[in-house]
Amino acid sequence: MLSLKEFFEKNPEIKIIVNAGKGGLGKTTASAAMAYWFAKHGEKPLCFSTDPQASLSDIFEADLFGKGIKELMPNLFVVEIDADKRIAEFQEEIRNKIKTMYGMDEIPDEIDEYIKTSAYEPAMHESATYDAMADLVASGQFHPYVFDMPPFGHGVRMVSMAMILDAWIDKMEETRRKAAEYSKMAEEIRGVAGEVEEKILNELREIRQKLDLFRDSLIDPKKCAFFMILIPERMAILDTERALAMFDKLG
Repeated sequence: MLSLKEFFEKNPEIKIIVNAGKGGLGKTTASAAMAYWFAKHGEKPLCFSTDPQASLSDIFEADLFGKGIKELMPNLFVVEIDADKRIAEFQEEIRNKIKTMYGMDEIPDEIDEYIKTSAYEPAMHESATYDAMADLVASGQFHPYVFDMPPFGHGVRMVSMAMILDAWIDKMEETRRKAAEYSKMAEEIRGVAGEVEEKILNELREIRQKLDLFRDSLIDPKKCAFFMILIPERMAILDTERALAMFDKLG
């Protein structure tokens, strides 16, 4: 069996490393250690936490959550994303576009309520995090990208984000078609609401396209190394087997 050192030396083309597993088994520690090793060997790794409860800040003794990419030592870069902040920035961008388009000083309450509730749609939090992952890899600034995935359930959901967004966007478009049955008064309100919804839909379509490309990289064994972190205990092994079966269904 190859050691990790031997594996990476034999596969220098690997640009994405994903560490997944049950919570509390050492995914974050393994991710930090790998990134540190690559930095010490002349690479420029980025260690990225996709778990809001991860402890990269504790491991590196630095305030990282929601603070953007930080270089903690020569060539070692780390980032902990604040998905809620990313969603809030997206919502504010939509508000500003509406104000500019319609010359408004304030957003009507009905429209602002729609923008606010979009944050609670079933896939928004994961899509914001996964979108950040895709953006980082697309930038090509680092090598490798070391991703500390959240526990199994959230991890599987994130890898399947493109499919989740497909279903969600289809549902939203169907809802818009049914909205044609509204009264004329509702139509006047929806004139602006429809613009808002269309902008959100267009943003999601762009995200979906980007996630499709990112997913292609994740399932390419020449580009991505996927490690399951576990300990020699029955429960951890059984959970890992179930997770592998779920990931296998995703390709």
